[in-house]
Amino acid sequence: MAEAKRLYGNDPDMTHHPEIRSREACVECSKVAVDMARRHGTQLHLAHISTREELNLLRPDDKNITTEAVIGHLMFNDRDYARLGTLIKVNPSIKTAEDQAELRKALADGRISVVATDHAPHLLSDKLGGAAKAASGMPSIQYSLLSMLELLDQGVISMERLVELMCHNPAKIFNVSKRGFIRKGYKADLVMVRKVEPWTVKADNVMSKCGWTPFEGHTFSWRVERTFCNGKTVFADGHIVDTNAAEAVRFRE
Repeated sequence: MAEAKRLYGNDPDMTHHPEIRSREACVECSKVAVDMARRHGTQLHLAHISTREELNLLRPDDKNITTEAVIGHLMFNDRDYARLGTLIKVNPSIKTAEDQAELRKALADGRISVVATDHAPHLLSDKLGGAAKAASGMPSIQYSLLSMLELLDQGVISMERLVELMCHNPAKIFNVSKRGFIRKGYKADLVMVRKVEPWTVKADNVMSKCGWTPFEGHTFSWRVERTFCNGKTVFADGHIVDTNAAEAVRFRE
């Protein structure tokens, strides 16, 4: 950051964010973690993978190493900084289209274990400025499943793989008790989706309290029709209908 400020001023343009939060830093940090996990035989969950080089660190025999990609790195690349600016400022930074393509490929071939959101609902006032002053993070939960269904339509993943990445694998990796699967005796956390005529995200679609989304103007071809939490309908027909259905998540020993 100090070097970027010397070259570009006290608040460098967002296009320099991937230089400041560099791919070299991501790769080196992940390499250290992977090497330690292999050396000591410990469980490692590598979160927020954003580069193709990090994916190349993994081996088929790394049974104790699991991995995660977040929606921002799957749906955006550095060409989008010109259009969206600080709305897609996250750490680690969003990288190149080549990195994005390799992350998507890794969803299907198993190198990525989990898809997450890293939901960070900053106010728009927090996102003002450039690479130095604007807060890092974006709201992404609301459109995460729709984004993955878009990748389904593009042939990137199958429906079965989508469910593994967003439901089964998180429950298995983190030993979540009685969730993540449709099984007798399990909590009924379910979502009903429908393929519909294409529709475009507008500001008044946003349900997050921060009131904005980097997906504004994006067109989707799926809708969430109904959501169940612990067997209770919490969302239906475009509205939240129950805010008291939540229960504490429990973990297996």
